[in-house]
Amino acid sequence: MYSEPKEALAQEIELKRPAVLAVSGLHNSGKTTLLEKLLPALRSRGLKVGIIKHDGHDFTPDVPGTDSCRLREAGAEGVAVYSGQRYLLTEMFRLTEQDLLALFERHGYDLVLLEGFKDSGWPKIEVVRKEISDTPVSFQPLAVVGDIPGADFGLEDAQALADWLVAQMPGL
Repeated sequence: MYSEPKEALAQEIELKRPAVLAVSGLHNSGKTTLLEKLLPALRSRGLKVGIIKHDGHDFTPDVPGTDSCRLREAGAEGVAVYSGQRYLLTEMFRLTEQDLLALFERHGYDLVLLEGFKDSGWPKIEVVRKEISDTPVSFQPLAVVGDIPGADFGLEDAQALADWLVAQMPGL
């Protein structure tokens, strides 16, 4: 299930605080739903987790039903919504995810999960649902979560995925 090239790539990732991992996939592939399931599993292991969500329209963090509200309710210690030109935390101005990562680092997060960022150079877990796509779009994702043949984890395997993440990043 977990191929040797993926294992070698995972071993090359330098662990620093906070560790960073993107959860990527096409629009409506289930990224937020996976994160909602994964957050409690990671928090139950004592991790302080923040989310940076790449989204151009969800700038209402306390409105029920929005992705950012769902992620906060699922247990994210901090949620930043980021569009490339602005972010929502406490004020808006132009920044990169690196700027937000610096904020999360100062607050002592153990892990920051980036939602989206499919074209970035960050290590990725990709969500793939057969009704949206039949293959990953990321270059060498560390793991594929989905309902397609060859997926490393099923869409309901949040506990196993959390165990795998912690095993891949022994400093957590």
